[in-house]
Amino acid sequence: MDFKDLISQINDVEVDIYAKDKFELFQKISQYLASKVNVDSNLIYDLLRERELLGSTAIGNGFALPHLKLKGIKPYIGIFVLKTPLDFDAIDNMPVSVVFVVLSPSEKPSLQLKTLTLLAKMLKNFDVDSFLNKNSQEIKNYLNTFEKNE
Repeated sequence: MDFKDLISQINDVEVDIYAKDKFELFQKISQYLASKVNVDSNLIYDLLRERELLGSTAIGNGFALPHLKLKGIKPYIGIFVLKTPLDFDAIDNMPVSVVFVVLSPSEKPSLQLKTLTLLAKMLKNFDVDSFLNKNSQEIKNYLNTFEKNE
């Protein structure tokens, strides 16, 4: 897997998402994703919540990578840009403004690890401000520009 493969898995970019806390955000994301991946929103929410309770998925610099595995789904990455930053208990104590949600097929456990590793590496080169105050297409164009430079 390379950056081009990773970028091709980004299915959706949603901007101006508002939630009062990360669990309300997970509720909204779950409802959004349910129709995209044909999985019950309650299951998605429960899995995102369970994962977050194990430890924060915030990776610092305003980014979070909540992730889960589901049987029989295609790899999926959705980007959710928040209207107002949220506390995610990040190690750097910065609130999260951009959430990359990674769904992986449980039948391919190494795929999720590769995806998360590559995303974390990629996000080290990004400034969260590059995602703010932009529409979905501008963010997709920005990501494609990054891909060409790698």
